[in-house]
Amino acid sequence: MLWAAALLTPAVFLAPAGLVSSRGYSGESELVAASESAFLHADLSGPVADSQALAELTALWREFHLLKAVIAGLLVLALVGLASTVRCRVEAAGRGRRRWLLLSVYSGVIVWLLGALTVLLANVQGAAAPFASVASLLPAAHATGELEVVLSHLREVVPSGTPSPAGGIASQLLGDFTLYHAVFAVLAAATGSLLSAVALRAVWRRWRLRGPDRSPQQTWLVQTILYGASGGLFLLLALANVSTSVHPVPALLASLGGG
Repeated sequence: MLWAAALLTPAVFLAPAGLVSSRGYSGESELVAASESAFLHADLSGPVADSQALAELTALWREFHLLKAVIAGLLVLALVGLASTVRCRVEAAGRGRRRWLLLSVYSGVIVWLLGALTVLLANVQGAAAPFASVASLLPAAHATGELEVVLSHLREVVPSGTPSPAGGIASQLLGDFTLYHAVFAVLAAATGSLLSAVALRAVWRRWRLRGPDRSPQQTWLVQTILYGASGGLFLLLALANVSTSVHPVPALLASLGGG
């Protein structure tokens, strides 16, 4: 499992970057410029599909996030297996420096796993709502000239619009933005609940095994701290995203430079 995780970790970042590069974009600055150009030449009264450059960029961004999510998912599976293997070795090790060393390795693998899990969720979110991701590339805070005119138009239309792919770009952006946060709210809630359950299970198993002969260096403490803390954080993120998905207009206006 270690070799698989070692290969998949750089692949999470290199493979999607290679996909973007193969479409003619050498870096983030070119993507930002392409996003700005696509919005400037788009028909704001029609759907995204009617604006070729914007539709192509949105499709690319969906592919980017899908590829990254698939690789991140494989990495998560590899790290779950690796964490299980290391945990078994910790529990089988005797007292002394070897167990402390293995506990350190186990902690590192869990942090690695949590990082990969975060990447997975973020890219599932991006794949579900790629148009919102494309819009986030716009330099709204420093917009001038024609781009500021476009953003001003969107800011005027968004408050009176309804989330709909059949409406104009503002309505579609509002719909994608709402979906963007709703998806992450569900994913974060499920992940936070699962991680919290794992932490509570570790505490429960430890309590059942209480006694004078128990070792103070079991993996339960690592699981409780790392899984419990990350589970609580994901649940907080879920609440924040629920709030944004229920009331998306203020947050969207802020992202368009209206804050």
